[in-house]
Amino acid sequence: MRGGKRENAGRPKGTPNKKTEALRANVNMLIDDNWDSIQEDIKSLSSKDRVDTIIKLLEYSLPKLNRTEITDNLNIDKMTPDQRKARIKELSKKLNIV
Repeated sequence: MRGGKRENAGRPKGTPNKKTEALRANVNMLIDDNWDSIQEDIKSLSSKDRVDTIIKLLEYSLPKLNRTEITDNLNIDKMTPDQRKARIKELSKKLNIV
């Protein structure tokens, strides 16, 4: 038997772990069943604590965005005005900006 990873072995990419899926379902059910109580608890917090709690909860409902780094090997200072306009037009088409 040769070493290494077998092709198509294991869980397909993107398929959640069964235990993780069950845990998430249980947590969602717990939150759903106690939502009124949770809201009252949050309302009873001080303004600062309430905002901190909401921010922490948002991390679980909104996906975190990755940083996007824009790199371009063009030296804009050496471009002519016509070259700049053409580059702007090209980038606008890529971004669907008219």
